[in-house]
Amino acid sequence: MEQTLGQVETVRGAQVTASLARPAAEFGAAIRIGALVKIAAPGSTVVATVSAVEQGDGANPKYSLVADLLGEISAEGIFARGVAHFPLPGAEVSAASEADLDAVYDRPNSFHVRVGALHHDPARPAYLLTDELLAKHFAVLGTTGSGKSCAVTLILRAVLAQHANAHIVLLDPHDEYEQAFGAVAEVVNIDNLQLPFWLLDNEEAVATLISGGSLLEQQSQATILKEAITLARRRYAGDLNAQWITVDTPVPYRTGDLVHILDEAMGRLDKPDSSAPYMRLKSRIESMNNDRRFAFMFSRVVTRDILGTVIGRLLRIPV
Repeated sequence: MEQTLGQVETVRGAQVTASLARPAAEFGAAIRIGALVKIAAPGSTVVATVSAVEQGDGANPKYSLVADLLGEISAEGIFARGVAHFPLPGAEVSAASEADLDAVYDRPNSFHVRVGALHHDPARPAYLLTDELLAKHFAVLGTTGSGKSCAVTLILRAVLAQHANAHIVLLDPHDEYEQAFGAVAEVVNIDNLQLPFWLLDNEEAVATLISGGSLLEQQSQATILKEAITLARRRYAGDLNAQWITVDTPVPYRTGDLVHILDEAMGRLDKPDSSAPYMRLKSRIESMNNDRRFAFMFSRVVTRDILGTVIGRLLRIPV
């Protein structure tokens, strides 16, 4: 037998407020925070989640609950998220029955993973719709120490358990997940990363190599760098007249060639004073080339790599 809780008083967007027929304490777990209630609506039964229980002032206080609309159960007993038929003031509010809970928490027909059980009902498994989840932006939020990293690990391990060939790129600036995934993960860090400098497009190369000086000088450096990179790519390809190779074409080139091209350009200058942007660029390239922190970009080995090799290493292709 269904337990009647009260009646709807107000409907505001995705939230309803209902007056309770008796003091809140008499309903017990039926109106705890997170419990499901159902509301009769034209054409369907609306399901809502209790978000607040309130008690008014005075000798005979009024008790009410606030619930967030979750979805609808059709006449055939099928649950769907979202509400098309909103309840009206005066509609009866009841505690969700076992049949209602079965409909809401039923195992999905679409791709899904089980991530655990419901906190308030451990007997009911909790599922995530993987396509719905991963096709949209979502966030795992919580205070410090509440288990956000554990929740992310749980979700990802559940996905990998059923989709062994899935590719997941996890940015881990705080080094939290290496031990959590063990041999399942390919750990890429500063010690083994190879991301050759020649992969950068013109905008990225400018942002990396050009710094200091006036705005006019930076613009001059950018023009010089664009021409030098284009020529270095063509030189590496063995055809200085290859018009199909532009500054952004992913053709490898050596930073040594880049420096040599800058030296050649400076040698053709009429005025020594105009060599300042060339010298600044050359100094920046040589400085980064000798800096261990940038070894993953300027290693002499990675020049021989092709684009497929570099991307395959990062994305683990083939699996």
